Amino acid sequence: MSNEHYLIVSYFVVGFVSLSLGVAAYRVLRRPFAAIAEAAAGLRGTMLKRTLALSLALAAVLGFLSVSYKSCGMSYEDIVKDRSYLVQKNREQLQGAGNWIGYTILAWGFVVAIGLVALRRREGSRAGGQ
Repeated sequence: MSNEHYLIVSYFVVGFVSLSLGVAAYRVLRRPFAAIAEAAAGLRGTMLKRTLALSLALAAVLGFLSVSYKSCGMSYEDIVKDRSYLVQKNREQLQGAGNWIGYTILAWGFVVAIGLVALRRREGSRAGGQ
């Protein structure tokens, strides 16, 4: 396979793998998050669950797209000549996707913490009012 074909094929394969990482993260987190969202937000919990799925998929894609092949003034011909450079960029794309997914999970962790605090206060006010 020529380096140009490798560039094209690897770009789409790594893009698909990045998106799959976001979907896998969602599938792992959806049940615990759904339970917390339903308890804390009630009807808005459905919207939160959909937003979680969208944000993780979007984070994966944005992390993948954040890596540029053109750096340091290299031309397309120079990029295609060096297979090790192409492999390095594929790794950077996967790392970027993983980083963005991690940051998104961290941000959702803060949302969950706020939801749990709100739930605790709501339950505390119900128990104190009775």
